[in-house]
Amino acid sequence: MKPRSDVNIGGFIPPSGLVRGMMPSQDPVAEVEQLRSAVAKYFPIYDVNVSHRAVTMMVNVSPDTMEEDFDRLRIDLKEKGFIPYIRYKGGEHSVTIVRRPPLRRSNLWINRVLVVATFLTTAIAGMVLWSDYSGAASLWSVENFLLGVVSFSLPLLLILGTHELSHYYASKKNGVEASLPYFIPFIPPLGTMGAFISLRDPMPSRKALVEIGASGPLGGLAVTLPIALIGLYLTSQGTPVSGPVEEGAMYIMFQPLYMLLGLLFPLQENMALHPTAFAAWVGFFVTAINLLPAGQLDGGHIAQGMLGDKAKYLSYATAGLLIVLSFMFYSGWLLFAMLVVLLGLTHPTPLNDISGPGPRAKAMGAAALVVFAVTFVPTPMMLVSPDHSFDVIVEDSNITVAPGGVAEFNISLVNTGNVDSEITITLEGNLWPWSGSVAAGGEPTSPPMAVDLAYNSTVHVKVLLMVSDDAQEGDLKDVMLKASGPGLVVERGLRVTVA
Repeated sequence: MKPRSDVNIGGFIPPSGLVRGMMPSQDPVAEVEQLRSAVAKYFPIYDVNVSHRAVTMMVNVSPDTMEEDFDRLRIDLKEKGFIPYIRYKGGEHSVTIVRRPPLRRSNLWINRVLVVATFLTTAIAGMVLWSDYSGAASLWSVENFLLGVVSFSLPLLLILGTHELSHYYASKKNGVEASLPYFIPFIPPLGTMGAFISLRDPMPSRKALVEIGASGPLGGLAVTLPIALIGLYLTSQGTPVSGPVEEGAMYIMFQPLYMLLGLLFPLQENMALHPTAFAAWVGFFVTAINLLPAGQLDGGHIAQGMLGDKAKYLSYATAGLLIVLSFMFYSGWLLFAMLVVLLGLTHPTPLNDISGPGPRAKAMGAAALVVFAVTFVPTPMMLVSPDHSFDVIVEDSNITVAPGGVAEFNISLVNTGNVDSEITITLEGNLWPWSGSVAAGGEPTSPPMAVDLAYNSTVHVKVLLMVSDDAQEGDLKDVMLKASGPGLVVERGLRVTVA
């Protein structure tokens, strides 16, 4: 039906039973008339339909002012306890109004208790990190606690708090009710699982979706950058660490942006990461996770605002890609894929899904895309596997001796792995009637012999082969030296010639 503005609806009387089912009121007819008047203030109406759940009005719109007009209508009806949404279908615009669900009053004590609890858990995490970084003899000390708070807890809470408060103020700017941040305490090494705010209104427009979604990562990034620079500077002032890899040790991979910042503070090899630098790494990691273009994540909000209903396909692809990455690079992506699916792969449509995001929102969306590109890594962290590799170096593997003499082979065991190892030395081959022994800094003993090979060390071993008195000139024996460690066996041939 062609939109028209000359329809007389002044005498329209909706069925009272339908109106009462839709919104209980002492005067439902007057209430519908009130809603009609509110809509007519901004849009000419040419038809009204009332159902048990909503009132729908067919309207004419001015393309140049539709977005502003609808936003004013939304604010007007919000004060009266209603929510409108506008749609375009079949060549016609419709405004549908439903009653706003009653909102429970937020309890600020929950926010306060959670932020105190998260401060304590991140302080403990910081204490553990600082103790490990500084090599403190005791973990539980006032000094470790205070330095953990300053070096890790406060920077991390500042990053997370700025991220969520940026969402909060962007929500207020777009006329969306939102709660203050809820922090989530957790166990070390992070001490927190992040924070979130609760939106108490539906998203009004695609522009609001992008602005609210992008504001958190961009605001958090603005704080993370200086913290990263401070952390890198403090890291560069430290000393390289040495020693074997501890069981359960984990490496973190710097994001592209972090690597770029690292050019300002060149680091020596094996530098221990300062807790403040680790807090910044967590900030970049959280930013990348939130910008994944899926479901209810910040990136999902941005994608819905930029692409509209087509964003759901990007959400499906993101969940699938995370599953693939979990098998190829980092198993933790499977957990995030499950979280994305549980939160929902699709995104609620905003109240005004007709108007585009606008230039400012598009710029914020593009900036968020760039931020995602420079903060995402396929393998953010990896468990360090113990490496028990070693090498066996023989000074001279072919020795000539007289009958009754002793052939002495000088052997070097070199630890080329990242952990301490125990190497077992054996001699294989038919030595009779000769005999053989092994010495590693002490008295020679019959093989096999166990040798402790510490990380980054070399142990010198002597292999002694005693030639019998009745050996004949020209006799020779080939003996196989076998060095066995965890998961690795190295063999070297030894030859003795009688002259």
